[in-house]
Amino acid sequence: MRSTRSCHIVSGLATAALVSALGLWSAAGAAEFHFVVQEVGEKRALWVPQEVVIHRSTEMQDGLVFVLVNPTDRTHAFAAYGLFEEVMGAHGDIVIKPLRVNVTSEDTVRVQISTAQFQEIRGVRRGEEEFPFFCPLHTGEKGDAHLGGTIRVIP
Repeated sequence: MRSTRSCHIVSGLATAALVSALGLWSAAGAAEFHFVVQEVGEKRALWVPQEVVIHRSTEMQDGLVFVLVNPTDRTHAFAAYGLFEEVMGAHGDIVIKPLRVNVTSEDTVRVQISTAQFQEIRGVRRGEEEFPFFCPLHTGEKGDAHLGGTIRVIP
C-alpha cells in the first residue's frame, strides 16, 4: 500500500514538472521586446527605445512578449493604442484587454501581447501598421510631459 502511494506521488511530481517545463518552453520561443523608462528632467519621462519594428512574418510566429523595466523611483505605465494584452481569466481562459500596464518603482513586468489581430484573414496580407505608446500617468494637465514612441508592425 505504501509503495503504491509513493509511486502515485512520484508520478504526480513528474507530471507537474513536465507540464511546468512545457509551459516555460513555449514562452521561451516568444519574441521579446524590452522597454526601459527613463526620466528626463523633473517632470518628463520616456520609454526607450522610442521606435520598435516587429516583423509579422517572423517575430510573431511563437508569441510576442514586452518586457517593461522601471529603474526609477516612481510608478510609470505603458500603454499602446491598438495593441492588446493576454491575461489569464478567472476560469483559466485567456482574456484580451487593451494594453495598459502599471510598472512600479524598480520593477520589471513581462506582458504577453495578443497576436490574434495580426493573423492573415482569408489570405489577405496586411501592410504596415503603427501603434503609438506612452505613459498615461505622465501626460495631461499637471505639466508632466511624456515623449511617446511608435511600434511599427511590418509584413
